[in-house]
Parts: sequence; C-alpha cells; structure tokens
Amino acid sequence: MSTLRFDNATVTNMVEEALEFCAEKAGLKDKEQARNALRAGDCCVCDYLRYALAQKVAEYLGSVDDTIQAIYTYEPDHAAFVDEVIPARPNLSPGFNMIAKVTRKSAALSSVVASMRSALAEEYGRLGCPKANALCPELDVQVADEHDIQNRNGYGALLDSLYVRPIEVWHR
Repeated sequence: MSTLRFDNATVTNMVEEALEFCAEKAGLKDKEQARNALRAGDCCVCDYLRYALAQKVAEYLGSVDDTIQAIYTYEPDHAAFVDEVIPARPNLSPGFNMIAKVTRKSAALSSVVASMRSALAEEYGRLGCPKANALCPELDVQVADEHDIQNRNGYGALLDSLYVRPIEVWHR
C-alpha cells in the first residue's frame, strides 16, 4: 500500500450515494426525503444508510490496500451471544463494525481507517438524527489474517462462527 493522502470529500460522496440507496430501498422520492427521514429519527432509513455506507467504506478500503481480501460487517450484540433483546437505537456499540480479511496486517491500514473514522463521524453528524449518539458514526474495523482465521483467534473466529455470520460487503 502506498502513502495515501485522505480526502474528506471521499466520505461526503459516500454519504450522498448512500442516501440515494436509502431513498430507493425505503421507497422515498429522493435523497432529500431520506435526509428528512433521518432527521425525524427513522431507524429503518438509518439501517439502510449504515449498510450502504459499510459497502462504500469497504470498497474504498479495498481500493487503497491490496492486502485486503474481503470485508465483512457484523452486529457485535449478536456476536457477543447476548440473550436479551437487542436495544433499539441509540446504539450501545459502534455503528459500523467491520472485519477486514487480509493477507498480512499493516499499520498503513490502521492509519487509513483512522482518517476515514474521523471524516465519517463529521459527515454523519451533519445528518442530524435526534436518536444518534456518539457511537452511531463510529467506524470499527478489526483485522484478521489467515493465521487468525485458521486458528480461530480473535475476530478470525467470528468469520467462521456458527452463531454469527458476518455479512460480506466487499471482496477482491
């Protein structure tokens, strides 16, 4: 992975594209209606937005780091084997929980994720959801290599879990 200069406009574009996806999936006229639904606290629209943004973030990370083989999203409440009902938003865990399956771990990926995390939080805050808390825009990307997956270590174990199946949102 070469040195990368992160441009916050990348995340702005991701949010705009995700709002279009949201509007289509929620049966809304356009992204402005999706924005208004988010401002009204519509959690269904927010879930569509989070899924679309997870895909956009995964595509971007895959495009800038050739060690990434696939990226998955998952719900940590399910992964922790919680028996209670999962609470309604505002959420109690990061809004974007991802696992990057990589050929090798690198500090460069962590740096890109940190830049993306900051830009995503800023952009997400502009949406103005009344139910949002500080964790809603939080991006958490865990990294698992083949060793982790084969030995079922850490997040590598989650990729092959019987109880939780992370959703693949991008692959090479």
